[in-house]
Amino acid sequence: MDSQKVKEYIEFQISRSVVSLYKKYFEIIEDLHQDHKNLLSKVESETSKEFADNIDYFDENKYNYIRKKILDSGNDAIRGIENSFKSIEIRIK
Repeated sequence: MDSQKVKEYIEFQISRSVVSLYKKYFEIIEDLHQDHKNLLSKVESETSKEFADNIDYFDENKYNYIRKKILDSGNDAIRGIENSFKSIEIRIK
């Protein structure tokens, strides 16, 4: 395997790991969002829908905002890795 292919392989594996990491963050935020909905449902059953709506801080807009921040951060990390690899030269004996 030539050095360019080794470099591409390493870069790909690191990028793949970053993608895997932010997919896990997506799973976590989805779990938290579902837990929040469940809590609001309990609050609504004990009080009123209006009260539950008023205390809902984790609505769809907030959920989508957090998802976008995670995605942006992951993409920024991948771009940083790609930029770092531009200045790396690998030699194989």
